[in-house]
Amino acid sequence: MDNTVSFKAQASLKSEHRVWIDCVRWVAMFLVVVCHACDPFNCSVESTSNPEFLRWGAIWGSMLRPSVPLFVMITGALLLPVREESLGVFYKKRIPRVLIPFLIWSVIYTLFPWLVSWVTTTPEAAKECVLAFFPYSSFMNGGTGPETTLSSALGNIATIPFSFNFFSVHMWYVYMLIGLYLYLPVFSAWVEKASRKAKWTFLAIWGVTLFIPYADVFLTPHLPFGEGYLFGTCSWNAFGTFYAFAGFNGYLLLGHVLAELSREISVKKALAVGIPMLLAGTFLTFLGFFWVRLTGSLDNAPVFNALASGGSLSRYLADAAVALAGSSPEALAASVKMFQAEPMVELFWTYCSFNVVLSSAALFLLLSKIEIAPGRFTRLLATLGKIGFGVYLVHYFFVGPSYLLAVWLGVPLEVQIPVSALFAFIATYLVVRALYAVLPKPKIFLG
Repeated sequence: MDNTVSFKAQASLKSEHRVWIDCVRWVAMFLVVVCHACDPFNCSVESTSNPEFLRWGAIWGSMLRPSVPLFVMITGALLLPVREESLGVFYKKRIPRVLIPFLIWSVIYTLFPWLVSWVTTTPEAAKECVLAFFPYSSFMNGGTGPETTLSSALGNIATIPFSFNFFSVHMWYVYMLIGLYLYLPVFSAWVEKASRKAKWTFLAIWGVTLFIPYADVFLTPHLPFGEGYLFGTCSWNAFGTFYAFAGFNGYLLLGHVLAELSREISVKKALAVGIPMLLAGTFLTFLGFFWVRLTGSLDNAPVFNALASGGSLSRYLADAAVALAGSSPEALAASVKMFQAEPMVELFWTYCSFNVVLSSAALFLLLSKIEIAPGRFTRLLATLGKIGFGVYLVHYFFVGPSYLLAVWLGVPLEVQIPVSALFAFIATYLVVRALYAVLPKPKIFLG
């Protein structure tokens, strides 16, 4: 069998509507919402002192890492190879549809604290309301929390071309997505002509880069020049040996390759390969993240002991944390400081890491084998393809209030994350559908 996919076969892959892509999109979107529903458990003030918050934040959060990778793999499966007649046509078609809504909603998120100050009675009440909506804002201004003045909002708006802020944390994805769109037509020229063997070779080299986040933390301190000097990187060169193969472009190609591969393997084989990969990737992600949380809690005995009492695995990880920290007060303080700060806190949640790729690729492959007969349900699935970007832009407004609703309803702490995510997802979906119905040109605002 020829290793390359014919032009006709590739065109067929792109022209037909694939219901399973809609399924992947729904799963990815819901995982994103659940991921952000973890924020009160992982980045609020209470998360540093409540062991149950830490425990369940780690459990749920570690299952959600395929969220963004699934979106990127969908992009690769649908757009590679690019068929627009020119670079300009592709950019004009894709980038404004993302960029304009992104700018509009970034401004709305950034103005929100100031708008809240108009409907609350005191600055303190405004601040509490903003914190309820955006848990990350508790880290602003040296940990004192957000400001709700117009001048602060305008200052944050001025930074939008360069970076997201504490009120629009989820917008990091759009900066990355625009970069992928800029890169896609260039990458596509190679993808179109490359054999399957060449594509797998690229992915193999990309696979090496998936260990770089860990090497940066655990290996570079032992190198002659210390941290920041890995594979030729240094103060005068940020681009190391594997730089051209690193990042989310690997997910683009992985989605393209897996979409082709899915057509050639049976459901049985997909299950035999995908389920162990998914379990292994998720377990490794949890193992690493929970160990980081344990080590970062060594300076708080009640929290550490509560986390360590969760079973034999927790006890083993706790012993490993104690052994790593060392016995001297200086060594303990250094370990705690390291494990409470970036990049350690989310090291094992890094999207471009081996464990996350393992679970993401497995879930994509498993979902690609879904077959649903055309009908009302498939039409419902297809709606997210049309409004999905709008759902992504808007959903972060509902995450904080949905968590408060789950608490108010008495939802058990163990399932507050998925339940509040379900509330947020439904509310966002309904609001975006309504906006599409009433706005004269909804794509300008929602993509």
